[in-house]
Amino acid sequence: MSAVRAALRISRRDIWRAKGRSLLILAMIGLPVLAITAAAVYTSTRGLDPRERLRWELGSAAALVADTDLVGPIRQDAERPGLYTGHPGTPRPSLAKAEIEAVVGPGARVIRSFEGYEEYQERDGYRGAVIWEADARDPVTTSRFHLLDGRFPQAEEEVAVSDVVGVPVGNVLRVTRDGIAKRVVGVVRASPPAVNYDARQIITLPGTLLDGVSHQSRWLIETRQPVPWDRVRQANEKGLTVLSRAVLDEPPASGDGQDDVGGHPFLTWNESLVAAVLVTQVVLLAGPAFAVGLRRRRRELALIAAQGGSARHLKLIVLSDGLVLGAGASVLGAVLGVGVARVIVAAAGQWPDGELGPFEVPVGMVALTVALGTLSGLVAAIVPAVQAARWDVAAALAGRRDSRRDRAGRPLLGTLVAVLGIVALAYAAWTVRLDAYIAGALLGQLGLVMITPWLIRRIGPLARRLPLPLRLAVRDGVRNRGRTAPAVVAVMAAAVTFGMIMVLSDSSVARIEQGHRSLYTWGTTAIYGAEVTEESWRTIRDIAAETLPGVPLVEAFAPVGAKGEPLRTELQERGCDGCGVYQMWGDLPLGGPDLLRYVLGRTDPVAEAALAAGRAVVFDPAGVRNGEVALTLPAQRMIEGVEPGRVSLPATFVQVDGPTTVAGVAPVSAFTSRGYAVKLTHLLVDPQVRRLVPDEVGRLDGPVRAVTAKVAVTAERGPDNRGLRGLHPFIIAAALIALGATFSATALAAADSRGDMETLSALGARPRTRRAVVAGQAAFIAGLGVPVGLLAGLGLAAVESVQMAINIPRMRPDVAPNGYRFPDPGLVLAVPWAQFVAVAVGLPLLAALVAGLFARTRVRVSRRVA
Repeated sequence: MSAVRAALRISRRDIWRAKGRSLLILAMIGLPVLAITAAAVYTSTRGLDPRERLRWELGSAAALVADTDLVGPIRQDAERPGLYTGHPGTPRPSLAKAEIEAVVGPGARVIRSFEGYEEYQERDGYRGAVIWEADARDPVTTSRFHLLDGRFPQAEEEVAVSDVVGVPVGNVLRVTRDGIAKRVVGVVRASPPAVNYDARQIITLPGTLLDGVSHQSRWLIETRQPVPWDRVRQANEKGLTVLSRAVLDEPPASGDGQDDVGGHPFLTWNESLVAAVLVTQVVLLAGPAFAVGLRRRRRELALIAAQGGSARHLKLIVLSDGLVLGAGASVLGAVLGVGVARVIVAAAGQWPDGELGPFEVPVGMVALTVALGTLSGLVAAIVPAVQAARWDVAAALAGRRDSRRDRAGRPLLGTLVAVLGIVALAYAAWTVRLDAYIAGALLGQLGLVMITPWLIRRIGPLARRLPLPLRLAVRDGVRNRGRTAPAVVAVMAAAVTFGMIMVLSDSSVARIEQGHRSLYTWGTTAIYGAEVTEESWRTIRDIAAETLPGVPLVEAFAPVGAKGEPLRTELQERGCDGCGVYQMWGDLPLGGPDLLRYVLGRTDPVAEAALAAGRAVVFDPAGVRNGEVALTLPAQRMIEGVEPGRVSLPATFVQVDGPTTVAGVAPVSAFTSRGYAVKLTHLLVDPQVRRLVPDEVGRLDGPVRAVTAKVAVTAERGPDNRGLRGLHPFIIAAALIALGATFSATALAAADSRGDMETLSALGARPRTRRAVVAGQAAFIAGLGVPVGLLAGLGLAAVESVQMAINIPRMRPDVAPNGYRFPDPGLVLAVPWAQFVAVAVGLPLLAALVAGLFARTRVRVSRRVA
């Protein structure tokens, strides 16, 4: 122990003496610890546990009972009653209030509420919201909400909304597609997203919005007696789930019928792999720093050895450096991480001022992160410690360079490990296992660590024809492979992330574009409404003519049933089962030649002549039989007791090579001659005539929707990829990490090659030559790490794309209404080669430029002992 204490004292003094190197190592170890700690604290604060959710789940009630409409028995989770198992069977009617009172016991007051999902109208369409029907004025329920403005509803035509709905007190909110008008009398703070409620909420009195809509009955239980677990199990026998405050305070013993329906806990195996990846990254960055520091201390350690210090003592001193720096950096990083998280939480806001919950520090996770950081420092110092024990003492005292060369890597073993990583990734793609994916990435990285020294050695002879500064930089990197290889691999790791995110982002965009099925031709602006009156249509036409002067509007009609309801026109025979996306105008909309030209995208004289002759134009070859097309006419809105009508029309088949949005066009006269009335349902702006810009659509939308709530305006812009563009900040972060790793490695290389720089100066080298050498070192490290990392990232992205192609089922139909079969996209891998080349060339050049600008040019010539 005395040797350990002496080693720790020596390390502490040397760390204080070499402040620059110590700060560099502290940053390399502490920054990952800071980032992980801040992320853990923020995640813990954002993620509310069941106790923290009680504020929004129960209010001041003792329990919340929900009816599953199952006969029972069921088995529920104690903390998350929404997780339950049972036999579906035949649904039963919801239990009455008296039955609930009998289950929860005497002396309890039961407050009934209903929860469902409906839509409300916004300026640009409809948004979904959770409807909560209950008397929010009751003291038990009032405490569930934080009232920001106004009051809670007191009449059927009144509602309160959460603040994210964005409708102030006094305004009218139109709910459901029928445009039911409700006056907003209160605004409440939205519940945090972690709660099992949508942030968009509408609060109203019972029986005002959810009649005829699927909803769930819930009862808040106010009682002085706690609702224990045995009472919960009795409720489960009736098909009820119970969230009980008493059960959360005293959870049932494990195995009491509640823990077999839990969620999906994060696997400790995955945590171990993530920890291993973290340790590897820190070692790759901090290991060379320890090695450089060790070379700066060669004389000091040689003096200790000359005075009787053994190889074990030298190892202890170097390992003490790793322990002290690792522990200090980890503790400092953890403290700063908590502070950074506190600042972020304060800026984001805690409920009710923000969406975060109570500030919470996960002590166990932070302690684990500190332990991993300390372990990383120790592991990073192992190889330098072994090297220190093998030094030639006489050469070290004389200031001569160690004659032993760095190991040339283990290419065969590294190749084997990398192949194992590829196998693990292939297994992950087939089985969708996260642990296999992380294991494959880890093994691939370790394989690169073993192969890179051999690769660097092979690059050395290629530097003969380079200019002198670059030649010196490459040979310095080859000669000091122990320092260069980890730095190159660290840059590779950041470039892997960069390349993988870039490819996955572009591949996702391509996949969405290939799978997108639109209701209208791309670029169309549509004004539609199946239940708009003719008077309203006249007003809308005038608005469109004033907003879009000179722009013709294409009209589409639908037949009308006996009760005045709009009918859909569906083919009885077609080339696929359930093909096509949902068409608001049916398979065959009614219209004239302008509608036919719009859906065809071209002028077809034969088709227009057939339409003028009163014949339907059908694009699906299976739909025409003996010169006729058979149609089914169901109501666009399901009406109980009304059977769909049937009609046959003379038809002409027109061949269309690509997909269409409808199966054809029928003439209006074909239905009016059979006694049907017709109704206008669509006004379309043909993109071949005029493609409206967003500002024009906005100017048209407001006045049109002000005419009636039963009309809407939409512009077909293709798939929405805005969410995927949000990945670009991660790409920028990966590029910054790669630059940071390059600059750190370059600083170490410059410090380690100070003797060589002094020799160059003694031979007459100018300061700009030194700058060029330093720039060359940065270009060599980044120029080798970035391209290889980008290719490796491409490989990981390819594995992920294969996984998606295998395991993600097709969610959209693969046949268009005209029978056109969309090709199966299968494996979608979009590689942005232009960006790859720009990054592979530009990032090393940028690193070289910055490193050269900030390189030291002042030289202090030192005396050497011969």
